[in-house]
Amino acid sequence: MRLTLSFALATLTVATLPAQVTHKFPPDSLLNTRVIPRATPPLQVIGTMRNFAGNLGVRCQYCHEGTEGQDLAEFDFASDAKRTKRTAREMMKMVAEVNRRLDSLPERQAPSVQVTCATCHRGVARPVPLSQIVADAAQSSGADSALRAYKALRERYYGGDAYNFTEPSLNTAAFRLARGGKIAEAIAILDFNEGMYPASTGLAVFRGNVLLMKGDTAAAAAAFHEALRRDPTNGEAQGRLRTIGRP
Repeated sequence: MRLTLSFALATLTVATLPAQVTHKFPPDSLLNTRVIPRATPPLQVIGTMRNFAGNLGVRCQYCHEGTEGQDLAEFDFASDAKRTKRTAREMMKMVAEVNRRLDSLPERQAPSVQVTCATCHRGVARPVPLSQIVADAAQSSGADSALRAYKALRERYYGGDAYNFTEPSLNTAAFRLARGGKIAEAIAILDFNEGMYPASTGLAVFRGNVLLMKGDTAAAAAAFHEALRRDPTNGEAQGRLRTIGRP
């Protein structure tokens, strides 16, 4: 069910249900509310919480005091002990503010764009781009570790919205690594990516740029020439070759 903007402030927040002592679920009323109006029907809040859980790919215990498999009547929904719950409140306030600002955009087109949890999270609790995950893993633990992380994420999430598994993600990760001085790791990431996209002219250009950062002009020129072999109209490869004097 799509949330409307007028409903966002009332529902896009972490629900806080009665404390554990009541042993009743669904509850008759809400306790310890900070953003959501206390008069909101509990069943309506529960539906919203299900949307949150799906948008972040988590379960109730991610934000609330309780354990997987435990009867929900035994959860301490009123507790603010978990950082994730306190963070979620602030995130929901942010969503409401973003939507308020979107409404103020001049000549806003219809249908209007509306931000929800899914806009960024897309099924994962920490909405970090795949390129950053791979680059960070390679930076700290090497290319092999980074590629294992990539494969694991691809196995779990491929076909969904969580991560972009198309060619540019690994190219971007490699470029970030090269700029950070991790040339060998960058080349290893590009080698793996080329196994999936052997005809990509853009990938050959990335390789050439990384090799230029390494200072290997001859190898870089060969990569740019390979890019042009794959696509003679590649303007970036042509420009790079002119710059290094190897047209």
